[in-house]
Amino acid sequence: MGRTRRLAAYRCWLRPEHAGERTRMKVMTCQQLGGPCEFELRGATADEVIKAQDRHLQEMVAGGDETHESALKAMKGRWKRPISGMSWYRQVKREFAALPED
Repeated sequence: MGRTRRLAAYRCWLRPEHAGERTRMKVMTCQQLGGPCEFELRGATADEVIKAQDRHLQEMVAGGDETHESALKAMKGRWKRPISGMSWYRQVKREFAALPED
């Protein structure tokens, strides 16, 4: 590979997320998002935390944890009822924005 192609590949790789800059993370718990436990969910955005909550609920229910079933059902219900789900989503985004960075 020629020097120019190596430099181009390096520049492509050397984006902020790869350049040693730390991504600012915030933490919310499963309980803050309507779940039953204090499991910490981390993300740079509210959307990342919500997706982490969705994965957490699915993993817990798949592992046989019945305490998370109602929260998983509520999470699925929010996507089926977009108008009421949006009010929950906006509230979570406000709460996330108010959190200190980890």
